[in-house]
Amino acid sequence: MVQSPSEILGISPYASADEARKAYRALARRWHPDRFMPGPERQWAEAHMVEINTAYAAFIKGARERGPAGEGDLSRVQGLIDDDRLSTARELLMTMPTRCAEWNYLFGQLLMKLTDYQKAAMYLSVASHQEPGNAKYAAAFAQAERRLAVKKRRRFGR
Repeated sequence: MVQSPSEILGISPYASADEARKAYRALARRWHPDRFMPGPERQWAEAHMVEINTAYAAFIKGARERGPAGEGDLSRVQGLIDDDRLSTARELLMTMPTRCAEWNYLFGQLLMKLTDYQKAAMYLSVASHQEPGNAKYAAAFAQAERRLAVKKRRRFGR
């Protein structure tokens, strides 16, 4: 089975370059061949270090090609949420440096699927305030508030 660079490094496929560097350094400290006595273990460590070095280089090259989070990444997050791949969507959102209206909307949608209506309403409110004329954001915020109200009524038996 062929592992991806992120699997070899033990990080998310959406990790930042800094996270990749930290993971690489930790693995290099652990598996550097100089830490092993001459023999089969050292040879295995050398082969493992080649794999780690190759994975790190590939991950960094891929991160450079992807560039900073943009419109395509936000569309990808929407697809992940639609496919109920919520943890992957959350990981990708958390690696994005921007917190634009669409980001807040998507994070609110993610929280709605996780039935955390109070936090969802907060993020959807921010999205609505960032772009007051956006009907999609306003409707999502209203839906979150309705679900939150229903949840409160059930909780307090009204």
